[in-house]
Amino acid sequence: MLIEQIIEFLETDTLSAAFSALGLEYLALGNGEHSIINLRSYFEFKPSDPMINMLINETVNFLQTGSHNMVLDLTAFTPFQRAVFDAVGQIPAGSIKTYKDLAVRLGKPGGARAVGSAISKNPVAYFIPTHRVLPQAGIGVCRSGAGFLREKLLIHEGHDIKSLRQRR
Repeated sequence: MLIEQIIEFLETDTLSAAFSALGLEYLALGNGEHSIINLRSYFEFKPSDPMINMLINETVNFLQTGSHNMVLDLTAFTPFQRAVFDAVGQIPAGSIKTYKDLAVRLGKPGGARAVGSAISKNPVAYFIPTHRVLPQAGIGVCRSGAGFLREKLLIHEGHDIKSLRQRR
């Protein structure tokens, strides 16, 4: 995958990231309060930082395969939130689960809202593939931001957004 394809897909040439000794603890598209990675200059002047190199390589891997091997540091989250992130991470590319499905899987059959709350705190953008978790009623129309990327990722993984909206 070429850098232009990555930039076009993500609709940004900038990532904001933070790493701890345990792994990636924050990743967002665009400028943020953490280290800024310019994707255009990265491919011209590949930095010597192995974590940034791994982040870029795993981003390419994720966009090509729907999975990654990026080590994530989620120690700042509660055990329940980490369990939700782990369950989301186990959803294969091309599959969709509902908040209720995950709540049941985690032994909290009435906990769909708690699952949704945890998912809303996803600190590492696409590396926890929360785009694969949808409300039972389907998705609404998204025109920008994380919702728009969610739609692009779902389409990229073979889903028909129109049919996902018709569930509403």
